[in-house]
Amino acid sequence: MKLGTYLQNKREKSGITLKEMERGSGIKRSVIQIIEAGDLTQLPEPKHARFLIRKYADFLNMDAEQTLERFEDEIPDAGTGSQKRNQKSNQDFQYLKKVLLGFITMIVVLFAVWLVLLQIGSQGDIFETKRVYETDEAVTESVAEEEPAPEEEEQPAEDEAEEPAETREEPAAEEEPEPTAEVNFVNREGNTLIYNVTAPEELTIELTGDESSWVSLTDNLENNYLYEESDGGSFDIDPEATVVNLALGNSTSFDISLNGTGIDNSQRGDTVTVYYQFNITRE
Repeated sequence: MKLGTYLQNKREKSGITLKEMERGSGIKRSVIQIIEAGDLTQLPEPKHARFLIRKYADFLNMDAEQTLERFEDEIPDAGTGSQKRNQKSNQDFQYLKKVLLGFITMIVVLFAVWLVLLQIGSQGDIFETKRVYETDEAVTESVAEEEPAPEEEEQPAEDEAEEPAETREEPAAEEEPEPTAEVNFVNREGNTLIYNVTAPEELTIELTGDESSWVSLTDNLENNYLYEESDGGSFDIDPEATVVNLALGNSTSFDISLNGTGIDNSQRGDTVTVYYQFNITRE
């Protein structure tokens, strides 16, 4: 039995739909379908296949390491994604090369046409040169007669004093206080850390990483804010969202804050892959 068929059977026997799998695991439906189809080389980033299989298995309460060991021969090597990127880069280079060659050829043809026209014009006196300032005497005399005599400019009265412009100081605008958030740790279930968050409608989650890691950030309204390898960023959460799910492939290099309130990293310990669940209450 192939890995994709094996995982699909486990999901269907557990009574979990694709929509529930996407929401619970943080994996996009299209990626889930690729995994269950069995061709992991078709993933957007094949080198993250092991990370995605672990997330899939953890959500179904399966032994992820045993599953990976059993289907080791179906897991693509880390170099597969690099090979695909190199192939695409080579195709882009070939396309750019063709465009440049076509552009240079067009310039050469235009230059040749210009030389031919110049040669024909020099033989047939088509391009006769004449100085701009060579005009007939009659035209010069008529222009001189039509020019009016310069009028004397009236000088302003000396007794007119300039009034200084009054400067008005505008009151400085009052700065609005930045929205804050209250974050309280609730408990830990396996690799999942659960927090209760009290915040206004404007809620921003900031992720700061020392190095890139696979990151998935979603909410209960099926909004996908981030689903790729990243070193962090700032994300405005939907005001209607009440649950936000965050998955970090390498949490040891990341710091998390909600409206400037940082998360205590001591709760995750030495765990590398960590899932966060933020239960949000709006003020």
